[in-house]
Amino acid sequence: MPTPPPKSPFRCPACGFVQLEPPHLVSTNCRSCGAHYKASDSTEGLDASSGSQSLAGRKHETGKPVHCLKCGRTHQVSPKAQSTICPGCYAPIELIDVNITAHASRSIDTRGHLRITAKGSVSNPWIICGSARIEGPFHGHLRCEGEARLSMQKTCTGRITAGSFVIDRKAVIDCSQLVDADSVSIEGIFRGRIQCRGVVKVIKGGRLEGPVQAPSLVVEKGGIYVGDCRISPPSAGAATTEAPAVENAAPLEEDLVD
Repeated sequence: MPTPPPKSPFRCPACGFVQLEPPHLVSTNCRSCGAHYKASDSTEGLDASSGSQSLAGRKHETGKPVHCLKCGRTHQVSPKAQSTICPGCYAPIELIDVNITAHASRSIDTRGHLRITAKGSVSNPWIICGSARIEGPFHGHLRCEGEARLSMQKTCTGRITAGSFVIDRKAVIDCSQLVDADSVSIEGIFRGRIQCRGVVKVIKGGRLEGPVQAPSLVVEKGGIYVGDCRISPPSAGAATTEAPAVENAAPLEEDLVD
């Protein structure tokens, strides 16, 4: 069986990412930023043993990590990239910010910022983003890698999984689905179920009603918590040495627990 010819490195003129392609390449798509370029626009003949490694080192220092939710692989991309393709499963990943000002039922999968305005709404089984500010309704599962901030005054029928879950000071929200987050901060009024791997904090002026499962619950003076609280140790691998605790909980409100 004939041995295939060795591949040559080609550098994307848009983001500088180096990828190996057949030596007689005409054009290709960058696996980092998704840009389409011709081989004539690329720097060919790079030293695969030194040049590409040197560029990879610089890319690791200045790039940003992108995690693929389909295969679990994390790779580096240029900070200026607007889209990428997972090198593990070849799934397309957007990196742009998305602003929803009207009803939308399309799929949203970006590592940028998602904003649903008060006049906007989203209906899709999966809504994936890097961070989010939610002012309008959504239906489906919102998965936010960073902060998910809710500032609406209405019922929330969607499920939320986030790194950080924040209820704005003027928000009044009734949530019918589970909220799963690494940390929770309640500045307004929230009614719903919370499962947290870190600290659930009720800020002064905030009110939390509903069952909570977390390693720690903190209710500041002027904050209110009403519900069943289950204090459990952090899950395996969590970086914490503090003992679980409930601090400054209002005793009169806890008497209302079912």
